[in-house]
Formats: sequence, C-alpha cells, structure tokens
Amino acid sequence: MKRFVLLVFLMGLMATSCTIMTDKDIAVVNGNKISTEELYKYTPQESFENMTPEEKELQVKKVCDDYLARYFLEDQGDLDSGAVMWEIHSWEIRELANGAYQNLVIDKLLTEKAKKAIYDKMKYELNVSHILIAFDNIRNLNSRSRKEAEALVEKLSDTLTFENFDDLVVLYSDDPSKENNGGNFGWRQLGYFVEKFEDAAYALEPGQISGPIETDLGFHFIKLNGRRDIPIEPYENLLVDIREIIFNRWQSKFLNRETTVFDSLTTARPLVYKDSLLADFIERYNRLSTNVFYSEQFTSYDILDIFSDTLTLGYIGDTPLNKAWIIEYLKLTNTQMPPRFINLRSFTSFVNQNYIGSLLYGAAKNMKLNKNKDYIKTRNVFLAQKSASLFDKLYVFEKINPSKQELIDFYNEFKDELYSYEPRVRVREVLLEDSTFAKEIKTRAQNGESMADLATEYSIRNIGKKNKGLIPPVKKDQYGKMSIAAFNMLDGEIGGPFQIGEHFSVIQRIEYIPKTYRDLKSVDYRLKTDYRKHHMDEKRQEQKTMLNNTYSVRINSSLLK
Repeated sequence: MKRFVLLVFLMGLMATSCTIMTDKDIAVVNGNKISTEELYKYTPQESFENMTPEEKELQVKKVCDDYLARYFLEDQGDLDSGAVMWEIHSWEIRELANGAYQNLVIDKLLTEKAKKAIYDKMKYELNVSHILIAFDNIRNLNSRSRKEAEALVEKLSDTLTFENFDDLVVLYSDDPSKENNGGNFGWRQLGYFVEKFEDAAYALEPGQISGPIETDLGFHFIKLNGRRDIPIEPYENLLVDIREIIFNRWQSKFLNRETTVFDSLTTARPLVYKDSLLADFIERYNRLSTNVFYSEQFTSYDILDIFSDTLTLGYIGDTPLNKAWIIEYLKLTNTQMPPRFINLRSFTSFVNQNYIGSLLYGAAKNMKLNKNKDYIKTRNVFLAQKSASLFDKLYVFEKINPSKQELIDFYNEFKDELYSYEPRVRVREVLLEDSTFAKEIKTRAQNGESMADLATEYSIRNIGKKNKGLIPPVKKDQYGKMSIAAFNMLDGEIGGPFQIGEHFSVIQRIEYIPKTYRDLKSVDYRLKTDYRKHHMDEKRQEQKTMLNNTYSVRINSSLLK
C-alpha cells in the first residue's frame, strides 16, 4: 500500500516537473504553461524585445508572481465567492459578448482578403484630376436640378476623352479649386478621397477616365494621370492602420451588418414581457423602495431579495426574465451599487440595454468562444492580474496585524513624517493685481495704516478680505518668495510686494507657529493602515517566498537573452 501511495505521489511530481516548454512558452507555473501570447498581453512584443535581459527577467517574474497568486487564491476558494466571483463573471459576459460581436459583425467584413486589398492600395499613390457636376445647390456649388445635372453628365460621357479632359474641366467643373489646380489633386495616397471616389480612382489604369461617380458633392468624372510606388512597411506592421482605414471607409457597411445580425438574434430569441406581472412588480418594487429601503445603504439587491425566486416577468426566447437574470445584469452594470428602478420605463430601459448583450453572450457560448484558445489566454491574464491585487489585499495587507505596542513604537518613529504639522507662519495679507499700487499699500502700512483695514478694502483674495487680511497659516514653500520671506521676518514686520503668479502680495507677519504633533489618540483611526502600508514590501516578499515554496516555477531562460 505504501509503495502504491509513493508511486502515485511520484507520478504527480513527474507530471508537474516535466511539463515540456517550447519557444512559445515563457514559464511553467504549478505545472501550467504560460505562453508568450499571455506575456504580450502584459507587455507588447516589441516593447519586451527591446528590453535588456535584466528587464525581461523582472517582467517574466512579475507575470509568474501574478499566476502564483491566482493558483493560491483558487486553492483557497477566494475566487469562487462574493463580489470577486461576480466581477469575474461580469468580465466573462462582456468579453464573450464582445467576442461574438467581433465574430458575427466585424470579422465578416474585416476579412484577410479585404485587409490585403487595402494593403495593396497603400503601396502606391495616384495623380488624379476630376470634373465635378454639382446640383441642387449642394454646398452652394451649383443650383441646377438633378435632372439637368444628369443631362450634362450624359453629354460629357459622349464627348469626354483623355486629351480634352483638361479643357472640359475649365468649361464644366463646379469644383472652385479648378481655378488654382485645373481640377488636378496632385499626388495622393489612400485615404485622401471619399470611398466611392477612391474606389473608382484605384480601379483605373493610367490614361483612363472613369464613368460618372456620384458622391455627396455630385457627379464626378475621374482621370488617372499617373501612378507610382511608394515605400511601405511590411503587412504585419500596418495591420492597425489597415483596420482603421477599413473602419473609416466602411462605417455604413458595418452598421448594416450589425443591424442584420441584431435582427437575426432578436428574431430567434424575442423579448416578450408579461405585462400584468411587470406592472405588479414595479408597483411593489417602488413601494418597498420608498417605504422600507429608503436609506441609500440598501441597494436593488436588497429589494429584489424580498421577491420570490420564481418571479418571471417575461422571456428572452426560452430564457426566463426572472430574478436571477435581473440580478446578473445589475451586477454587470455595477457590482457594488446597482441602479434602482424608478418606474416601469427605467426598468424596461435597463432590460432593453442588456438584451442585445445577453443575446451576444448566448451566441458566444453557442459558438463555444469560451473554449477558444485566445479567449482562454486572455482570461488567464485577467485572472492573474485580478488575483495579484486581491492577494495583496487578503494575504499581504490584511495579514499585517501589529500589536498595540508595535503601533505605539511606529507612531513614535514616524510622527515627524506622518503625524506632525509643519512649522507655519500666520500673516495678514493684501493681495493686489497692480505692482505699483502694491508698493503704495506697503508704504501706507509702514506709515501706520491698519493692514486689517487695507486688506478689507483692497485685497482680491476672498478669504483674506473677509477676515481682515488673515489667511490660513502658510508653510515655508507654499507661496514661493512670499512664504519664505514670512519665515525670516519678525512679528509685526511689513514685507513685499511679492509676486504670486500674476498678482502681488503685501504681508504683515503676525506670529510663528512651531512644529506640532497630533497625539496618538487623534490618529488611531489611520495608525494601523499606515503601519500596514509601511510593512507591505517586507510582508509581500515573505508571502512571495511562501508561494514559491508551495508551487513550482520554471522560467524559459532562452527568452531572456
């Protein structure tokens, strides 16, 4: 029996320690590979590759530490309960819904073929001329009717040639810039023209003329004077730019595709309310909200808890619009303080806003996007980063529990830094906009006029004007030369004018206030927190050692070169 137990233990140990890394893995933590794709979600590949070996090692260790925290919290059950569980679930809903939108809408248009076509057009620039035939006073270019414009277009179609194009620009084009450029745009790269115009221009060969192309400005005849190659980066380096060009050019196509997808989803799974139950629910909800849970400390969760778990207000397809659905999407909106429903309209608005999201989430699960490798890696990174901050809170910060004497010792050691009021000087000030007048005020004060009266009458600093020139005690570095001088003056002495920004300050020193300390009792509310913050690094290192002793970590050193 003992030999069997030992064999099982050794097999488990071998499975953990012998996980084979490839050049696509940065490390194995607790027997689980961490891929370079996960690393690059922390730090973009280009940034990582430009790091020194020492910087790379620190970054990889940081990632491994986050994953260690995740595995520890999972073993402790800290990711499976309370607000943390809901935060993770809410992230999953958003991520999968976005994934479904990407799959059903964006990827259907943003194909590899479409991206390559844009890239091919980015390789050269065009020299283009055009004739614009405007109508209906668009942009005040020409008041002819559309019918008249179409007749002129037909006439030009019959007579226009490459040779007479420039002459006909002068005779017929409504583009005001023809006076300066003869209808020639010069050399232009992809993205300069509107989509319809650009597509027509790029379809031409040098020396060709397009048929009439209609844009928001009117009808265009386009002549391609020339085409030339331009330097361009590799395709992979320009993917972000290519995506942006496609999104800008195809906005209407994306909106149409979105409408088609949403119509399909809502047709398959329509939202149907039970009107009688809905009205009763809102009436009861509002009564409870007003009479029982008026305090802000109570949330929609507290109110909904009164209702039966069988509450069903309608259906989304065959999914009940019940208490569980409402709570799930309330938490998606705001885990800690979800919105309350003021009336029927606010409730149905909440449901409608989350309806499409829930359909996309359902579509993602049907497409098994939650099994997609990239999604799993993205989720791994999210859980690791979330776990790092949660581990810091639960197993570093909250594990620092000083004794009463340790708190007293901490107070005595750091009272100068944390629990003291710096030396200050109390002054009476007249703040003015004019330097010459400020000098006059100083002279009048030195000749015996009351600074209190002068401040009340002339100072533009409101708090000083209201308090006979007295402003809150100033620190040595608070107002530049003014506050520095105040520390070197004698009580009763007049000084200035000192420039503060665009204003000028004349002061009278009232008294010096030496450094004072807040007593231990007055800082009791923050003392433990300050102690914990001060000892975080030490405790964090201790807990990191614990994690490394609990779980195995192997780093792919070849990636650190």
